[in-house]
Amino acid sequence: MHATMDLETPPLPLLPRTPEEGARRIALSFLDQAAAAFPRLQDPADTEALHDYRVALRRLRSCLRAYRPVLGGSPGKKLLRRLRRLAQATGPGRDLEVQMEWLRAQAKHLAASHRAGLTWMVQQLEGQMPAALHQVRDHLEEEFPVLEQGLRQSLSVYRTEVHLDPRAEPPSFGAVTAGILREQVDELAAHLSRIADEDDETEAHEARICGKRLRYLLEPLLEELPAAAPLVKRLKGLQEVLGDLHDAHVLETGLAAATVRAATDRYAGLFVLAIQEAPDPQALRAARRGAVENGLIALGRLNRARRDRLFRKLHEDWLGGRAADFLAELRSVIEP
Repeated sequence: MHATMDLETPPLPLLPRTPEEGARRIALSFLDQAAAAFPRLQDPADTEALHDYRVALRRLRSCLRAYRPVLGGSPGKKLLRRLRRLAQATGPGRDLEVQMEWLRAQAKHLAASHRAGLTWMVQQLEGQMPAALHQVRDHLEEEFPVLEQGLRQSLSVYRTEVHLDPRAEPPSFGAVTAGILREQVDELAAHLSRIADEDDETEAHEARICGKRLRYLLEPLLEELPAAAPLVKRLKGLQEVLGDLHDAHVLETGLAAATVRAATDRYAGLFVLAIQEAPDPQALRAARRGAVENGLIALGRLNRARRDRLFRKLHEDWLGGRAADFLAELRSVIEP
């Protein structure tokens, strides 16, 4: 039989409901969050709109991924691809904002002779921002209304079976979620156990994604699972440390590439100056000085120190078996 959900009915409690209904109600709540943030993106003064929209799409994708086995092929692949494109389009703009915020905060830690590198790097990132925001707006204006309509239609109606024999009663949404939770906790534990050192960007990144998925799985259920609140809070702390560590890894790569570009530009200019019939000695000295590269290297040192501090905190709180008790508690927070 087909079931059409009454979206005016209070959504709690979710755990005793069928898996099909519980998953759809949570997915629709995330879609509502994205739809609420969507018009705010047109307001340049709303600095949190992009973040809120991006997080809502991530939560929605994570929900649909986690509950895919009980959603019966709904939403379809075309809608899921559209959702993925929109979520990915929001990434570059937000990443640029995060990098510029950290870089500007380093001005007080730099010698005056190194601030040329900071100015140059921020200008480079600012130059990339219009294209990143344009990409977001283009995708949003064209695709989000279509995506929202398609997802609402797909998620609001589903086919279900009614079992009159109590021995054939299917598992509840809570039981299904408990199984998903255990699988995700095991995945997080595996990635944490494989983080070898400060340079292990891949495993740290995967652990961050696992922690985020666990948060997104539990947060809609906190009213029914008050014992999960401190666990979600600690997961958020893990996500923040791993997120900052990821930002440090990404920025180090960016600073290295920027230093190469700055040096290439400087030597090209130095060549032009040097082959002139009567080179300007002062201009030659300035070109040889490499103030921008020296500033970028100074920023690289500050960023490396940040990376190392973050890894020490990660190691002290989460690695080497230190998270075993927490992970065990997390695995059993939902009684199947």
